[in-house]
Amino acid sequence: MIKKILVLTDDMPWGHRSIARAIYGYLKTKEKENGWRAEYAEVKAKTAGMVDFYNFLYRYWPASNRVLHKMSFNRGVGEVYKEMSILNLPSLKKLVEKSKPDLIICCYLWHSQSLVEWRKKENRKFKLWTVVADPWTVNAFSYFKEADLHLVYDGVGEKEGLKRGISKNKILKTGWWVREQMYEKKWKVESCKSKVKKKLGFTDDRPVIFVGGGSLGTSALPKLLPALLLVKKPVGVVVNTGADRMAFKMVANYMKLFSNFKKKRELVQIKNLGWIDNMAEVLTACDIVFGKAGPNFLFDVMAVGKPFVAITHIGGQEDGNIDLIKKKKLGWVKEKNGEAAKFLFDYLEKPGYYNKKFAKNIKREGENNRNSLKKVERMIKKTI
Repeated sequence: MIKKILVLTDDMPWGHRSIARAIYGYLKTKEKENGWRAEYAEVKAKTAGMVDFYNFLYRYWPASNRVLHKMSFNRGVGEVYKEMSILNLPSLKKLVEKSKPDLIICCYLWHSQSLVEWRKKENRKFKLWTVVADPWTVNAFSYFKEADLHLVYDGVGEKEGLKRGISKNKILKTGWWVREQMYEKKWKVESCKSKVKKKLGFTDDRPVIFVGGGSLGTSALPKLLPALLLVKKPVGVVVNTGADRMAFKMVANYMKLFSNFKKKRELVQIKNLGWIDNMAEVLTACDIVFGKAGPNFLFDVMAVGKPFVAITHIGGQEDGNIDLIKKKKLGWVKEKNGEAAKFLFDYLEKPGYYNKKFAKNIKREGENNRNSLKKVERMIKKTI
């Protein structure tokens, strides 16, 4: 009998969905040889407006999230969280009863909480794995004693799980879950890079920097945009503002202002791309990445082999990402006022030096994460 695996997340365009698509995409290619069927679902979370509040804070006041992160460790808040998860059950029940999966791999903690409560109360038989979607600063709500397995990035996530009372045999260290297309060999070929640069409109050998990652937000863009007027070396700039329309409009308005300076237009070529579906291809054309230190974006950049400059991050839940960049030497952290602009000027003086400085570490991180989905596959084969 064919076993069924349901990979589940919510419908928001953030990291949970990226992880879910990475896991599902890999498992789908392994159906025939393993005799299972992989399904994918995005279910809108019923969170009584909390998601909208969270989105506003992380785009425009990212440091404030430290308060919310600390609140997740409060027992009283945890009980309210469990009670509110009942709001989320109707659509999940409908999906699971229709799909009848043997295993659910849930990439969104709110859905995991809802499924845990439902399975406990009604003795449902599906196995439940939950993905801990933060590498080094983990939300307390990410662990569930009732879940069958927790997928974590590394020993930091394992240690936190043990502190939360999770048995070691319910934790699997895998590395990060990166989409396979980020690793395609063509992205490493110089001729491909030149082709994509021309496709984006960069026809000479100027260095190209990428600015963005996960709705970067209006709080981070002012760190770099004004500095472009002071640049004295040729440079290409690709700006990715994700789903943040206000940030996209800010860049568009800046480009209008910039167009008044003819000499600067020749030195600095700006491409305002907004939302990007072909991230691996676009990153291929770039030499270095200035961005928000979200884990999915960071590890995508590592997969393509580019150095990373963190210019912002979400306070609390992404503090650990900053530590990770520093400790593993994957790039630089330039978040304070003036630091990102100064680094840009320094980079343009000797781009080759900065492009190569952490190349070995970046390659090692990318290769380690590429094995993550194979580890998930091996565990599934032992489980169902």
